[in-house]
Amino acid sequence: MQMLQLENEQLYNQMSSMIDEVKQIEGKIVEISRLQEIFSEKVLEQDVQIDKISDTVVGTTENIKEANEEIREAMKNNAGFRIWILFFLIVCSFSLLFLDWYNP
Repeated sequence: MQMLQLENEQLYNQMSSMIDEVKQIEGKIVEISRLQEIFSEKVLEQDVQIDKISDTVVGTTENIKEANEEIREAMKNNAGFRIWILFFLIVCSFSLLFLDWYNP
């Protein structure tokens, strides 16, 4: 009888320690679940931010392409303008030379 009572106490102590371990594990699982929810919220927030960044990058790329085209156009126009100025100066120079030669 004493043997059974001793064995019963040992089983009771083991079960008590197992219950404590289960409660600790349960607490850790609850904490993990809470952290998982926070992690999921942050991932969703980042998803929205990444979409905004992606849209901004696409818009910026288009703006840069348009700006490069405008710069090329401006360079072409500027080059044409320079040619006209050069032509005008040459014509004026030859006109002055001609007038100087013609009018002694």
